[in-house]
Amino acid sequence: MTNFKHCFLKIAKIDSFLILSLLTGLIFCLYGITWGQVESWNPDDIAFLFFGKQSIFQSPGWFLKPPFHAYFNFLLSYAPLKLIEFIFNLPNNSLTSGFTALIWSRILTIILFLGSIGLLFQITKRFFGIFAARIITLVFASSAGVITYSHFLTADIPVVFWMLLAFYFSQNISFTGKIFDYILAGFFTGVATATKYNALAIGITIVVAHVLSFNQLAWKEILFSKKVFLGLIMILLGFLFANPFALLDYQTFLSDFWYNYVTTPIYEGKITGNSYGQFFVSFQELIGLPSFIIFFIAFLASLYLTLIKKDKPSYIKAIFLLLPVFLIYSYKFASFPRLETRFILPILPLWLIMSGPFWNQLKPNRILVLSLLIILLGYNTVSSFYVGKRFLEDPRMLAQIWVKKNIPEFSSIESTSYTPNWNALPQVKLKNQRFPKISGRKKIFEDIFKDNLFILRSIQRHESKVDNLNWYTLEALLKRNPEYIAINSLYYQRFLIKNSIVSLYPKINDFFYNLIKENYPYKIIFDRESDKPPSLIYPQNIDFLNNRMIIFARKGLRE
Repeated sequence: MTNFKHCFLKIAKIDSFLILSLLTGLIFCLYGITWGQVESWNPDDIAFLFFGKQSIFQSPGWFLKPPFHAYFNFLLSYAPLKLIEFIFNLPNNSLTSGFTALIWSRILTIILFLGSIGLLFQITKRFFGIFAARIITLVFASSAGVITYSHFLTADIPVVFWMLLAFYFSQNISFTGKIFDYILAGFFTGVATATKYNALAIGITIVVAHVLSFNQLAWKEILFSKKVFLGLIMILLGFLFANPFALLDYQTFLSDFWYNYVTTPIYEGKITGNSYGQFFVSFQELIGLPSFIIFFIAFLASLYLTLIKKDKPSYIKAIFLLLPVFLIYSYKFASFPRLETRFILPILPLWLIMSGPFWNQLKPNRILVLSLLIILLGYNTVSSFYVGKRFLEDPRMLAQIWVKKNIPEFSSIESTSYTPNWNALPQVKLKNQRFPKISGRKKIFEDIFKDNLFILRSIQRHESKVDNLNWYTLEALLKRNPEYIAINSLYYQRFLIKNSIVSLYPKINDFFYNLIKENYPYKIIFDRESDKPPSLIYPQNIDFLNNRMIIFARKGLRE
C-alpha cells in the first residue's frame, strides 16, 4: 500500500504541461497509425528485418543501416506476439505478420517518441528551468514534421530517444561527475550509434561535460581521468552490445559502413556543392516556418545572452555542452551535396533546448509568450492533423480496398515497387509478380566511381547485378500477358522526369510513357493520386507518401 501511495504521489507531481505535451504527441501519432493496413510502405523501415526471415543469432549480413532497432522491435514485438500465438494455439504468423505486428511495432515507436518528449522536458528543465522546458516541449511534441516519423518503422524516432538518453547522463556528468553517469552516457551513445550511425556525434558531450564538471582547470585530472576514458570505452561496448555482429562479422560491417558513408551524400548523382542552406530549411520542414523563425531568433538571442552578455553564468555550462554537438553535426551533414530532412531530426531537440535563455528573458511578458504559443501550437495542431489525414488517404489504401472488391481470385497481376503486397491482404489471392526493381543508382555510381575499385565491387552486392531492361519492352509484356498491371509513381516517375535517370534508361522511359498513355493493349481501371495539402501546411513533402497509384487491365478483359 505504501509503495502504491508513493507511485501515485510521484505521478501526481508530473508537470501538467508535460502531461499535455505527452497527450498531444500521442493523439497525433495515433491518427494515421493504420497506414498500410498490413504493411509499411517506407523502404527505409528497419523494424521487420528479423520478422520470420532470419534468426537474430545470425549475422544480418547487411550493415548499410545499423540493425539495433530491428533487434529492439523483434524482442518487444515479434517475440511477445509469437508467445501469445503459442499459448493460445493461434495459427502460425496470425499475429506476427499483418495488422497486429504493424500496429504494435508503431506503438513501440510512439513510446520512444513519448520518452523523447519526457527527456527533452527534463533536460531543459535542469538547464534553464520549468518555464523554458514547458514551451520547448509543447512545440516539439506538436510539430507535424516530427509526428510524421512516428508513422514509419525507421530508426529516425528511436535514435532521437537514445541520443537524448545519452545526453541526459552527459548532463549528469557536468553536474556531479559521478562514474556511473560516465558509464551510462557512453553505453547509450553506443546504443544510439547502433541505431543510426550519425548518433555518434552525441559522444562528444562526454568529453565536454567532463571538462565542464571542473570548477577550475586542472589539466592533469582532465586529460588523464579514468572516468572519461571509461565513458569513451563504453561507447564501443554499448555499440557492440546493440550490434554484436559488427565484430563477429566485421569484414561485412566495415565494407558496408564505408560503402554507405561514401555513397549516401550523392544518391541522386550530385557530387559537388553543399547543403548549408538546406540544413536550416530542414528545420522548417520539421517544426514549421513560424516556429523556425521564432526559434532561430531565440537561438541567436540565447547565444548573445549567454556567451557575449553573460547574463546568467549558470547558462554558460549548458550552452557549452549543447553547442559542440550542434556545430559538429551541422558541419558534417550540411557539407553533403544531398541532405534529407530525416538526417536533421536527431539534432533538432538539442537546437530547441538552446533557446532556453531567450524564453526565460521573455518570462515577465506573459502576454507576449502566450500569444506566440497560441500561434505556434495552433499552426502545429492544424498541420499535425493533416499529417494523419494524408497517411489515411494514401491512394494505395484505396487501391487495397478496390483490388479486394474488383479483381477476381487467382488473377495474374504485375506490380512495381511501392505498390501494396496484394496477397498480404485478408481474402486476397492473386498471382502477383513484381517488376524487377531498377533504382537507377547502379549506373550513376558506376559512372561517378569508375576509378574506385572498392565501390565498383560493392555495387555488385548492394545493387542488382544486372538491370533487367528486357522486361520493360512491349514484346516482353505481350509474352508475359498479365491480366492486370499495378504501377506507382514513387517508382516509375524517376524514369519520366529525372533527367539523369531518363538518359540512362530510355527503354524504361518509353515503357512507362506508352503504358500510361494506353498505347499498349492495357487500359486504366484505377487511378488515384495524393491530394496536395494546403499550401500553408507543413511538411509539404512526406517521404514516400505523395504518390499516384494506377492499375491497368488487359483490353477486352473486363468488357
